[in-house]
Amino acid sequence: MGNESIILYSIIILGGIGLACGSLLLVASKFFFVPLDERVGELIQMLPGANCGACGFAGCAQYAKGLIEGHTASNACRVIDQEKSASISSLLGVEGGAADRAKAVLRCQGGEGIVQKSNDFMGLTTCRAAALFFGGDKDCSYACLGFGDCVEVCPFQAISRGENGLVAIDPEKCTGCGKCIAECPKSMLLLVPEKSDVVVACLSKDRGKRVSQACKKGCIACKRCEKACPVNAIAVEDNLARIDFQVCNNCGLCVEACPTKSIIRR
Repeated sequence: MGNESIILYSIIILGGIGLACGSLLLVASKFFFVPLDERVGELIQMLPGANCGACGFAGCAQYAKGLIEGHTASNACRVIDQEKSASISSLLGVEGGAADRAKAVLRCQGGEGIVQKSNDFMGLTTCRAAALFFGGDKDCSYACLGFGDCVEVCPFQAISRGENGLVAIDPEKCTGCGKCIAECPKSMLLLVPEKSDVVVACLSKDRGKRVSQACKKGCIACKRCEKACPVNAIAVEDNLARIDFQVCNNCGLCVEACPTKSIIRR
């Protein structure tokens, strides 16, 4: 058999295999076809496309599919505004409004000149690595390490590294998606209702004397804020002041009463 015949037979055989495979795929696509609801595409266009995961799904496309299948609420996305949320509810034929808007806040003021340094950290410049090294390089074991793991995961560029050794959050860019919350190894970040103006910028549960030795702006559990609050929205538990944002009316009397200025207005 000549070389030309071998080549011809090879082409015929490979072509036949390709034709058979294509036919099988065509049959399979028809047999296993699942009709796609056109509304999924419309919902994807309405959603921000950030794929931040705040809704509980891997991305906006999965959230859109979950909406159609009735596995989630139409207001689970924290990123979209009230107008788009209403459009989604209208498309689905359900009632619903925008999700309660929230902003991330840093629960620490322990930057340079405020908190004492305990050592010089020379390892990997990530918060997770530093946290494993005796809790970091600051005398307060609850302090923000400032290496910016949260900066790297924020899909909206709302967090930056500050010059004082802390991270800074831009409230205009923050959507409250919560990715930074999950990333911080010390739980330094907290989602606060957008309407809430007063926060406790400290997370230390140490006793007052120990806090004073480590940080100039730490909560010393003196309870002056608790006594000053006219609506009982703040209480000191485990040596730390805590605000009930559902009760707080943002009067700011606790801010004025705090001797260490650990309670601030955002």
